[in-house]
Order: sequence, then structure tokens, then C-alpha cells
Amino acid sequence: MAKSQREVEKELLNERDALLAQPKVKLHIAPDPRNPSKHRTVIVNGQEFILAVGKTLEVPEVVTEVWNESFSKTIEAEYSMERFNEL
Repeated sequence: MAKSQREVEKELLNERDALLAQPKVKLHIAPDPRNPSKHRTVIVNGQEFILAVGKTLEVPEVVTEVWNESFSKTIEAEYSMERFNEL
């Protein structure tokens, strides 16, 4: 049987509460002159976190892990594109 809208919303709130209950770690997102946006978005299990750029934040550990992985992959992709363009 399909879940009701209320059941789905309750599950999402429970998931967010579980994420917010994780140990907090500090995360600093440095400003990027090529991307002047004042915020970055991280989505973990469907939960959206809007992160301020240029400030040190305390966020759930998994948010930092997702941000660091994404940032690392972005740098790798940019490096690969630069190398490809040099050929």
C-alpha cells in the first residue's frame, strides 16, 4: 500500500532529525572568485543544507564529508579539463 503524504513527510523529518543529531564538525567554505555565490547547497539523503560561504560553520559530520568529496571531485574534474584543453 502506498504511503500517505503525511507518512512521507514524517519520514523526512525523522531523517533530518537523525542527521542533525550527528556529531558536529567545523566546516569553512572559502570564497571562490569564479563562483561568487554567497551560499552552497549540500543534499544528504534528500535533506538540503544551505551553507554560507566565507564563514566557519558547525554542521553534521556527514554534511562535511559530502562537501569535501564533492569539492575534491570538482577540483579533479577541473584539472582534467585543463589538461585536455592543453593538448
